Amino acid sequence: MLIDVTRVKKYNAAWNHVISIDGTPVAITKSANRANEVVAYLMGQQADLNDGTFIKQLDKHKNSHGRIEND
Repeated sequence: MLIDVTRVKKYNAAWNHVISIDGTPVAITKSANRANEVVAYLMGQQADLNDGTFIKQLDKHKNSHGRIEND
């Protein structure tokens, strides 16, 4: 499972971070800190995510892709 964080421009001056697994977008965050928390959670580390629905969605992707590969 390859996890990638890409910074993309939104409309005017705003930027978002798109977290993708194997090229498929999984989540969009506004801050780099939140993106790092999501990546840590996907890698199985301790992360402070306080959104139950968001965690359930991440678990679906986390469990379906299996093992993590670091490039």
